[in-house]
Amino acid sequence: MPADVIVLPSPLLGPAGYEPLVDALAARGAGAVVARLPDGALVPAAVLAAFVDQVTASAAPLLVAHSNAGYLVPAVRAAAPVESVVFVDAALPLAAAATTLLAPPQFGEFVAGLPQEDGLLPPWPLWWDPADVLPLFPSREWFTRVSDEAPRLPPSWFTTPVEVPSGWEALPAAYLGFGSTYAEELAFARAAGWPVEEVDGHHLHLLTDPAATAGAVLRLRERLG
Repeated sequence: MPADVIVLPSPLLGPAGYEPLVDALAARGAGAVVARLPDGALVPAAVLAAFVDQVTASAAPLLVAHSNAGYLVPAVRAAAPVESVVFVDAALPLAAAATTLLAPPQFGEFVAGLPQEDGLLPPWPLWWDPADVLPLFPSREWFTRVSDEAPRLPPSWFTTPVEVPSGWEALPAAYLGFGSTYAEELAFARAAGWPVEEVDGHHLHLLTDPAATAGAVLRLRERLG
């Protein structure tokens, strides 16, 4: 099935957690693929280049970006042919500036306090108390699988500026939010005139309820025309 949706995974999670969403999209007739992260040290420039190459090669008209990958979308769209994008509980460059950091300043401070090994952070699921993070996964097996695959990022990931092309928010886009974690992004999307949907869920709702997520993504695609 030719891909008409390409999913940009959060570089904090890795691609495994997006497979159920891809399957749910395929069940609704939308061929989808998950972009791969590059080998070696994950720095923003390398991830951005890998995403641009794969988006271009896929020729998929719809881009779906989750979580931290949202920061990279304006630069990806400036370099690759994409008709429209659906942000799924994703971070956005909210400030009117030529660059963005890949985390709010206070989050960068939190990350700086995490334990490191060889200058790298633990996999994202291991940043938190298991009692808090396990409910985000459909099973302990999924928690283990995502934890095993999640990259170990350098702290500099969150303090490296990435280009934000002027006027990016005027391009066809929509926003799907899970709960209130990204309330500022939801407000930004509405102010920009984007179609918006909210689902009562949590940040990894696309993993625990991929069918509902796929349905919402495709409804937003229809609203984008």
